[in-house]
Amino acid sequence: MKPAYWDRATKELSLRDPILAKIINKNFTGMLTKSPDPFLTLLHSIIGQQLSIKAANSIENKLKDLCNLSPNSILKKSNMNLRECGLSNMKIQYIKEISYMFVNGELNFNNINQLNDEEIIDKLTKIKGIGLWTAHMYLIFHLNRPDVLPVGDAGIIRSIKFSYNKNSKKDFNFNEFKKMWSPWCTVASWYLWRNIDNTDVSY
Repeated sequence: MKPAYWDRATKELSLRDPILAKIINKNFTGMLTKSPDPFLTLLHSIIGQQLSIKAANSIENKLKDLCNLSPNSILKKSNMNLRECGLSNMKIQYIKEISYMFVNGELNFNNINQLNDEEIIDKLTKIKGIGLWTAHMYLIFHLNRPDVLPVGDAGIIRSIKFSYNKNSKKDFNFNEFKKMWSPWCTVASWYLWRNIDNTDVSY
């Protein structure tokens, strides 16, 4: 289902940013969708850290063949089983820790989801294996919060360089883009992803 703010956001962004307006018009039929499972969003994000979409999808498909993507199922698998799926030792540690926290009640998504963006980022990044990028993916893809700009995302950086004719990250200031796009940075981010990859990004 399309986020309630989507149409308003695309109209306002198009009026403010002529480059983004062209990207929106080119990809007008697409939209952000909400991932229904908060645990899976974090799992997908951890798997995808510092990997291409293709590599992350390959690991996730192997993991799906191994077990249900649930905390209990993951905890029952040995580290060797998980390594055979392509997960690094560090990511196995992160995934098992989050699975354990979910099972024993330390990780309560109902409570987390009631917080504002900064509070959620603060809460999640205290968990080992969850950094700012992963917290941003959670805000965007599970909660569909409207004003999230994942400044550490390689795809966003690449798309800005490509779309706005920048040679490197040093040639632009994220704060200037955030000022232009806010309060709809999430929508701008989605279109930037779509502009370099004609598939719907999801976590």
